Amino acid sequence: MTKLGVQIQPWHDSRELVEVGRRLSDVVDLVWVPDQMLARNVYALLGALAQAGCGVGTGVTYAVGRNPIEMASAVATIGELVRDDREVVVGIGTGGVLVNSLFRKARPVSAVREAVTLMRALWTGEPVPLDAFPVLGAALGYRPGANAQLTYPVRRRPDIVVAGIGPKILAIAAAHADGLISPSMIPTLSRAALLSGRFGEISGLDDVLSARPVDSVPLRLIFGINISVSRNRDRARAHARRQVSLMMGSPRLWPDLAAVGLDVESAGEVKAAFDNGLGVEGAAQRCSESLADALIISGSPEDCIGPMTELRDLAAAHGYTECYVGAPLGPDPSEAADLLLSDVIPEVWPDRRGGRPQE
Repeated sequence: MTKLGVQIQPWHDSRELVEVGRRLSDVVDLVWVPDQMLARNVYALLGALAQAGCGVGTGVTYAVGRNPIEMASAVATIGELVRDDREVVVGIGTGGVLVNSLFRKARPVSAVREAVTLMRALWTGEPVPLDAFPVLGAALGYRPGANAQLTYPVRRRPDIVVAGIGPKILAIAAAHADGLISPSMIPTLSRAALLSGRFGEISGLDDVLSARPVDSVPLRLIFGINISVSRNRDRARAHARRQVSLMMGSPRLWPDLAAVGLDVESAGEVKAAFDNGLGVEGAAQRCSESLADALIISGSPEDCIGPMTELRDLAAAHGYTECYVGAPLGPDPSEAADLLLSDVIPEVWPDRRGGRPQE
């Protein structure tokens, strides 16, 4: 793996999260922060992390509910804070449960395609006719005939990497993006999928690679290993079940569970708990250990090291050249950072025992 990152969720105090990123930056190349909108602001956090010496990425943001003009300027501004030996990356997708709960989605995949094209055009410094982006224009009210142009030069144009499942969003990744993000807590990207003998078909990776234009640079293939680690094994595993329940309450993912032989019955019980007003804690209690373990590696460092090493090797065998340790990380992000630095990363990525390899 040429690059290693870590994903931190914006659910804790910003000062704590920036300190976690700063400490981990000694051994990782990128700190990814998801755009949760109602949590701490992703761009404010990334700016602080960049100032603290981290390479940074949105892991991930979305075009629905955001204005890509503002996104392009925010990321370019953050890029001015990132050290020359680090990078800023835009991870983008169609948005998940939060976006669905707040916004009406009109042609979300087209919105991603237009956002990628618009941000890249703005980073050139040239005037960009907004009439070329009808889906975004309809959603955001761009004035007919208007042009947008950044008022400052963008010294380093960020890479854009796409996250998502399904043939439409994967086609956008193949045709328009610099890379693809594949988190292991998605059923079609999980350990079960990697071991199925049909990973390229189930995940859609085969279609992405075959559709990539021959004159394009190779896609960055980035694999996320989702974990929950703590010295308190039971607490770490309960935290993982909570995260899995938030995903598996959506019936949209159940066919993917069935496709790789995972526990659809438990996912149904999770949804029933939500429907009956039992909340996240009640839903987590209905989530089977087998389903949670299939999607998030959890427990003590000793519990996590072996499965993480296996996923690292399986991902590499399927062509992934970059990796990140993904959310939720653990019930206590500061403790999780300590354990990643002292126990986990030195074992799973031994070339980083002395820090980041120098380029």
